Amino acid sequence: MLSGDGVRCAQPYFPPQITFSTYENKAIYAIDELNQQAYRSYIINPTLTEYSFAMQHFPFAIPDSPESKYYVQLKLSYPSNSCNYGTYWKYGDYLSSAFPSHWNFNDSSFKIDNFVNFRYDMIHSNNNTGNEDYWYANETCRIDSGEYFPCQEIYFKKNTDIPLRSAQVVRRRWERIPQNWAYNCTDLSLGLLYNPQLLVILLNNTSSVQLWLNTPPHRINGNGTVIIEWHPSTASKCNDCVTWTPKQFSFNSITFQQTQTLHITRVKDGQDVRLIPIFSGGGFDIVDPEQSQISIY
Repeated sequence: MLSGDGVRCAQPYFPPQITFSTYENKAIYAIDELNQQAYRSYIINPTLTEYSFAMQHFPFAIPDSPESKYYVQLKLSYPSNSCNYGTYWKYGDYLSSAFPSHWNFNDSSFKIDNFVNFRYDMIHSNNNTGNEDYWYANETCRIDSGEYFPCQEIYFKKNTDIPLRSAQVVRRRWERIPQNWAYNCTDLSLGLLYNPQLLVILLNNTSSVQLWLNTPPHRINGNGTVIIEWHPSTASKCNDCVTWTPKQFSFNSITFQQTQTLHITRVKDGQDVRLIPIFSGGGFDIVDPEQSQISIY
């Protein structure tokens, strides 16, 4: 059944606002379809817990940023306090989710929906099931032993919307949100793109690399520009074998997809060179530069 807001609110679906545990209490979920908020805590091991939050209009977001307008999923690890997040919009690139996959329409669209997603028509059992209501799929699926069972099943406390347990056949093959998450957590969609990313340059020759961003830089304290400079990485076997121009690039929310050109000249024979960017501003300061290196042979 759907409510006037399009929210499923009766068996065999979960209530639109519910808190429950799974995986022998390792995971605790709090789902609020009405206010479009979701939370999960998951005990990875006795000393590490992951906290995940998903919502629209995320608190403490940078004003007038994409994170303040679109759905965001934030992950925190405790006690390490490492964190990252992804924004669901046209430049989003966030593939790892702590929540049901049917909430993700694609990398740019997200909606907090009912926790369960039935792929089959569900039938309410008329058999005597004691203090439970039992629903089962109208199709059966084969398990490894060769037996057939309803493809999906769910049990509720009798005449209530309290889910007790569910099963399906599958094939083998809020207060913890830190106020500074928008500034201190890595935005997984931020990145520097190259063409090409690997070069072979002979002595006294120059090659060019096209550079651009895959998503706009963040606007922080009124500044929405990222400055990019370069230096050899610690993995380079020769630190003075190449020179490059220009020494500095800048991108903003208007120019982020406009390609700019880096010219690299080999001035000394030597071994491999790895150039990595030095980011400043636009939320890129905490992006791992090693993931954006240029290899020169």
